[in-house]
Amino acid sequence: MNSSNKRIIKDIYNNRELKSEIDYYLNDGLKIKSIKILKGHYEATDASPEKWKNRRKYSLRVYKDTIDTYQKRMKIQNKLGMLRERIEWWCEENGYEKMGVQREVKSKTGEYTYRYSDWELVDDHEGLMINDSQWLPSSKQIKQYNELWKKYEK
Repeated sequence: MNSSNKRIIKDIYNNRELKSEIDYYLNDGLKIKSIKILKGHYEATDASPEKWKNRRKYSLRVYKDTIDTYQKRMKIQNKLGMLRERIEWWCEENGYEKMGVQREVKSKTGEYTYRYSDWELVDDHEGLMINDSQWLPSSKQIKQYNELWKKYEK
């Protein structure tokens, strides 16, 4: 991802109205409409005379690549949300005490002081997808999500 894509994706995440509009069209499978919305946003934003001199002019390729990257992130984020809900549903049916644990931190006396659950892992990663426009899960983490999906099957 080049610096233009990073800058535009950061702008999308910082502008709720733009993000909402792009999400709406991408969820309906209208990628071209999403590209037009993004391009229109930058043309309308940079149209004022005082900004004309320092105007950022992006090519259609940059907008397309940005939407492709954003759509990939959005799909992962949506799937993490579905996995989190699946774990919650499974726990309601089978009991929260049966939920898997990623790691346990013990005190010096040997008592369990903290258990980092599967749900917390998924929730943390979903939060990272929302709050950090640069973060993407590694292939190892995606395999872990797939294992969790199978583990919490109905």
